[in-house]
Amino acid sequence: MALRPIYFTRRALQAMARGPYVALVGTATIFVAVFATGLFAAALGGAERLLASWAGEVQISVYLAPGTDLGALRAAAAAAAPGRRVRAVPAAEALRTLAADLGDEAKVLEGVGPGALPDAVEVAAPGISLAEARALAARLRALPGAADVDYGNTWLESLERFVARAKTASVVLFSALALATAVLVSNTLRLAVFARRDEIEIMKLVGATDGFVSAPFLIEGLVQGLLGAGLAIGALLAVHATVVPRLRAAVRVADALTLRDTLPPALLATLLAGGALVGLVGSALSVARTLRRISA
Repeated sequence: MALRPIYFTRRALQAMARGPYVALVGTATIFVAVFATGLFAAALGGAERLLASWAGEVQISVYLAPGTDLGALRAAAAAAAPGRRVRAVPAAEALRTLAADLGDEAKVLEGVGPGALPDAVEVAAPGISLAEARALAARLRALPGAADVDYGNTWLESLERFVARAKTASVVLFSALALATAVLVSNTLRLAVFARRDEIEIMKLVGATDGFVSAPFLIEGLVQGLLGAGLAIGALLAVHATVVPRLRAAVRVADALTLRDTLPPALLATLLAGGALVGLVGSALSVARTLRRISA
């Protein structure tokens, strides 16, 4: 009885060696599905990490309403954001900074007076999360004399909504890919089951149970799932090693991006288990249909 798993595994491996085309197609199908799912999940994890990093670089600008005392609002902002660096930015200084940022294009500001820009108070908030930035901005917006508050919230919140929607889309994508892959693997493995139909019929005639007949096919599907998922994980690690260093060179906030952000161990384990499960389910479907036909 203890030797049965070894016997079933040996039969499964022998069948894969005799029919390499079926094994290759099944493995490749699972590879594509796991790789696509893993790539999407890695991109989503990286986007969340970058979102957090960008939020951590937040500098909140409080623009003053006309007639508001700049020094008074700076003191009020310092009280509303204890421990943060707060500085007053007169309109003239803001205009000079804008001209410096424009460089050669600063000529477009010729004739523009300091009154074109409002006085402002800047609050530096390094290491802050997006939720904390939103809460701090709300406190600053409530200060007397504050006309508007800006912390890059328009694009940060747009990116946040995109990531939230992408999470929902990832669940739908994984479910659709898992179902489609299980069906494709099932149809592929039916070729292997059909090629051994006579052998299966003989085994049934001499009293073999459905479980005894199915076990080698189930192991075959499991092995294909593990191989396909394992190769996909290797490909994902290679993509990470290629893309992330270039991203770090191009975007400063990507310096904090690590393998645990894009491909954490839990995700890799889930992809491996998912690939194995898809192969197992696909094999079970193909064997069940064949056994039903033989029994009928």
